[in-house]
Amino acid sequence: MLPRRATVSMIYNGANATEQVAGYINSFEYTDVASGRSDSIRAVMNDRDNRWKGPWFPVKGDKMVPTIVLYNWTAPGQVIHFPCGTFGVDDFSFSGGPDKMNLDAIALPTSTSFKSEDRTETYEQATLQEIGQKVAGRAGIALFFDASDVAIEKVEQNNQNDCDFYSGLVEKYGLSLKIYNDRLVVFSEADYEARGPKFILTPADFDPGWTWDTTLTGIYTGVRYQYTNSDKNKTFTVKAGTEERLLTNNEPADNLTEATAIALAAVNNANRGTTTMSLTMMARPGLSPRTR
Repeated sequence: MLPRRATVSMIYNGANATEQVAGYINSFEYTDVASGRSDSIRAVMNDRDNRWKGPWFPVKGDKMVPTIVLYNWTAPGQVIHFPCGTFGVDDFSFSGGPDKMNLDAIALPTSTSFKSEDRTETYEQATLQEIGQKVAGRAGIALFFDASDVAIEKVEQNNQNDCDFYSGLVEKYGLSLKIYNDRLVVFSEADYEARGPKFILTPADFDPGWTWDTTLTGIYTGVRYQYTNSDKNKTFTVKAGTEERLLTNNEPADNLTEATAIALAAVNNANRGTTTMSLTMMARPGLSPRTR
């Protein structure tokens, strides 16, 4: 029987570098986050012949497009490709004994002002999707918006970079954001969770162990919201859930619809992560729709 093996193919700054780097990769790690942070990769490269310190010396912002390739994983002769996305080199370091390089890259568009340039701007009579299109356009990436849109009368971006501003705005309305493959992705975790499981895992799938944790700290049974908009001389009041453990919130809103969205998002965000599970298992390609 042919042995299982995993390799990494690599497009580096638009050129296929798979053969050149194949003999140098000591390890490769890919982190795919649900939301709130950037996907990332880390590669440890041996540098026995000083190529990485010399002609292959990286530059921050270099573009990497890695694909994990699995051979004979579940059947002899099988080849499975797992595209990881597009990444920009963010950090790298060298060490000796033996010589090696640690290379870190993130999915953020590192060559633009998305994370580095603070700006002040007012958005009026816009939607969350329209603001996202403007932010994505400045970053030179596309927007993928998979959620119900939110109408926004007025919002200020006050001396913030686009990444922090739009991430906070998305979270304020109960949605999630991540960057994948040169796309700004906005989606509703609640909608995705309501679709039901793609796979059901059992202890037989765990290799070798697992942990499960839950906590009552931070769990709210409901929310009470009240905010007075002085410009409109109106007070918006929202109450949802039960009285046992109420979260209070008074973030600014311009109308009752926006106030309701803010209140529900606040309690859902506060309750997220109160039950977690961590497990190790052998790679299962079907867990991701990206595999081909």
